[in-house]
Amino acid sequence: MNKSRNDYFPEIYTKRLFLREISLKDVQILFEYWSDPEVTKYLNVTTFKTIEQSMGMIRVLHSLYKSKEGIRWAIVLRKTNEVIGTCGYNTHVKKSSRGEIGYELGRKYWGNGYASEAVKEVIRYGFNSMKLNRIEAFTVPEALSSINLLKKFGFKKEGMLREYGYWNGKYWDENIYSLLKKDWIKTIGH
Repeated sequence: MNKSRNDYFPEIYTKRLFLREISLKDVQILFEYWSDPEVTKYLNVTTFKTIEQSMGMIRVLHSLYKSKEGIRWAIVLRKTNEVIGTCGYNTHVKKSSRGEIGYELGRKYWGNGYASEAVKEVIRYGFNSMKLNRIEAFTVPEALSSINLLKKFGFKKEGMLREYGYWNGKYWDENIYSLLKKDWIKTIGH
């Protein structure tokens, strides 16, 4: 179910989660996640060392929405109001109706189905509200949990981009996955 707190930033509610705009008030908890090498292991960023890096990232994520080039939500547990991670679209290319999805959770929240619950609604939002035709995801071949999550929702592997990314001092191969709206409708029904 989608709700909107105001006319500007959309909010999404699921059974256990609340997706809302990321705030500078979230900087400490997001720094905790973004400075954890296990959380950032397969993300295309270098593990953060300072809280200022987290503040900078929050500003970048805000600019995505303001410039209509993407949208990123804080994932919040409804029961406790704890921020447990972020998810959303790192890019939104209106001309070709496509977006690149991304997500991460704090390590202590892994294995509870939270990423799946959030990503399902972010996909729905992308197709229904952003009018996307194609959602892309890039993963390193070693990110098996992420790959399994994508496959669960019908993403298809299109290929491997050899040494496509560079972070943490090395080049990384990245797989590209995609989900088309027509395939989502066949799988989920709406």
